[in-house]
Amino acid sequence: MNTKNRKIILPTMKKKGCKGNPQGVTRLFLGNLPFAVNEGSLDAFFPGTITHVKWITDKETGKFYGSAFCEMDNAKNAAGAVAMAGQKLLGRPIKINFAPARPGDIWPPTTKAVKGGQAGGSGVEAMSEKPEGCVKLFIGNLSYDIDDDTITKFFANVDAEVKAVRWLHHQDTGDFKGVGFVEFWNTEACGRAATLNAKSLLGRPIRIDWTD
Repeated sequence: MNTKNRKIILPTMKKKGCKGNPQGVTRLFLGNLPFAVNEGSLDAFFPGTITHVKWITDKETGKFYGSAFCEMDNAKNAAGAVAMAGQKLLGRPIKINFAPARPGDIWPPTTKAVKGGQAGGSGVEAMSEKPEGCVKLFIGNLSYDIDDDTITKFFANVDAEVKAVRWLHHQDTGDFKGVGFVEFWNTEACGRAATLNAKSLLGRPIRIDWTD
């Protein structure tokens, strides 16, 4: 995207309320994002200009959750973006909500994009090196219809018996992040389960990686 033609934003416009956004909120939560999303695709999708993006990643693994916070250039364009909730970005209907910064939050960030600029990529993502004796996998790009029974049957296709499943949810909204962790009874079963990386589960290619 050509940044030379970006608008000059006047500070007085930023928090001015408008129809559909009387509080003048300019910080948004974005959910169910495709892993191929980046700053350019967000800029092209939304009205106005996104001035800052914070990609949400797992603290332990660094994996992208498929969600982000972004700052819009003014309240009117923030309202326009929220009105687009449910529209498809790169083939996926995204969630968009107002998300005012809480007291103590450092917002907006000091740089335009934090926690990983490019959030994903195309094709099958290579898995990291398998830790010795690994019995747990990170799973991502999951359908919001996923449940324990479905994931257990999915891995049973390669004779990988599931010991435990942990789904991750956003603290602020309680929404499912589309990711989780699966533990197996032994490292051999875990290895067989990992061969299903990028295979279709409920219509979406599952993302699998090793984790401690």
